[in-house]
Amino acid sequence: MADSRSSSLLDEDGNLFGLVNIVDALAVLLVIAVVVAGAALVLQPEPEPPAPNTTNVTLDLGTQPGYIVTEIAEGDTYSPNGDSELTVTDVQLTPQGNQTRVILRATLRGPPSDDSLTYSNAPPRLGRSLSIATSRYEVSGQIRAVGGDNSLAQEDTTVVLRDTMTAAEARDVTAGDEIRLAGRTVATVEDVAAYATYNSTEQTVFVEAELNTYRQQSDRRFGGTQVRRGQTVTLPAEDYTFNGRIEQIDSGLQLTTTDVLLEATVDAETADRIAAGDVTTVAGYEAAEVKTVTTYATQNPDRKRVLVGLSLATLEDNGQQRFGNAVVQRGNNITISTESYELSGAIRRVGALEPRGALANRTVTLRMTDVRADMADAIRPGMTETSGGDTIARITRVSTEPSVIITTGDNGSVNVADHPYLRDITITTELRVRETMDGVQFKREPLQQGSAVVINLGTITIEATVVSVGL
Repeated sequence: MADSRSSSLLDEDGNLFGLVNIVDALAVLLVIAVVVAGAALVLQPEPEPPAPNTTNVTLDLGTQPGYIVTEIAEGDTYSPNGDSELTVTDVQLTPQGNQTRVILRATLRGPPSDDSLTYSNAPPRLGRSLSIATSRYEVSGQIRAVGGDNSLAQEDTTVVLRDTMTAAEARDVTAGDEIRLAGRTVATVEDVAAYATYNSTEQTVFVEAELNTYRQQSDRRFGGTQVRRGQTVTLPAEDYTFNGRIEQIDSGLQLTTTDVLLEATVDAETADRIAAGDVTTVAGYEAAEVKTVTTYATQNPDRKRVLVGLSLATLEDNGQQRFGNAVVQRGNNITISTESYELSGAIRRVGALEPRGALANRTVTLRMTDVRADMADAIRPGMTETSGGDTIARITRVSTEPSVIITTGDNGSVNVADHPYLRDITITTELRVRETMDGVQFKREPLQQGSAVVINLGTITIEATVVSVGL
């Protein structure tokens, strides 16, 4: 017997509930399902585009004029197209010539491309040139680094710089001077030392400076300059421009004092001006002080040889002491300048103010031959040569006799006769000498039989040959 429930849903003609044919109903349901599925497909939200990638780059804009530099600031943005954007995140300024070099750190945004991104239709390769155009300025620069943080790895680096400047410029260089660009302090002068040169209008100036540098890979850079010995750094202050050669890195001016003995031959007027206590001041910096002075006569009465003990304000550099451009060592020349004289000479000793050896008095016999009678008569016992108030030579005895001449007679005979106006002189002196390991010295010259001695007796200067050296 048929189920009564089934017979109530379908009639004898196969109509559902007696109204709709079951085949037609299935067709309608199929149509409805297709419509619903289509509507669901149409109403589904579009998929989100992939999120843009970001990376950081370092841009070198090269040198820029001041009116451009003052406009560049962190936060500036530029979009070359709809899917790329550049944002300035850090700015570093350094002087270069009469302009300013600009280094930027910037964040790039753009569509993903492999493990990087595409910025303005190309990946951010090293060396690629990028432009930045805002409502205030337009610049371009090359990519120097890709990746890393959004700020430059900036740090303060202490260096010692050396420059040769005019005396007027050197006086303006002062500890505490700040080098400012577009309102930013990029370097500070921490200490200064100045020295005379062979040119009286120029001075050698050393500056300890603190530079605002940044890291590019493992190198520290000050703008476009790698910070290493020998490179030149420009510091344009308000009253001067310092073009300094890097002498030291990560250390400042190591000032110390070194004693030296300087030897020079100068005019008599200059020699008379040199005195213990004289101070050499260069651009307000005390560079040297005269501690001892010894003056000797030369064959030229207008020239004198001086030995000057100096206390030098030196700079230590890799274990060496420097005085201006010169390394402080025996044989090197240095120059000092005071208000009344300039002195250049060779270093004879380092670490001492006096010549080697112990002072002593020696009796020395001298001989002069073929001297004019009037000059011979001018040499008398008691005459002296002094240096710095000390007697260094005294004549104790003078013996004069006519010089000998040899003549030939008419018959061929050889005759010995006295010269009518030339004299031979034997002079006994007491000399102030130095007894050294190398022998006895007078005026720093060896004193031995046959050597020549020059003595300035005030009214006359004599040059005689050593006959004997006593005790």
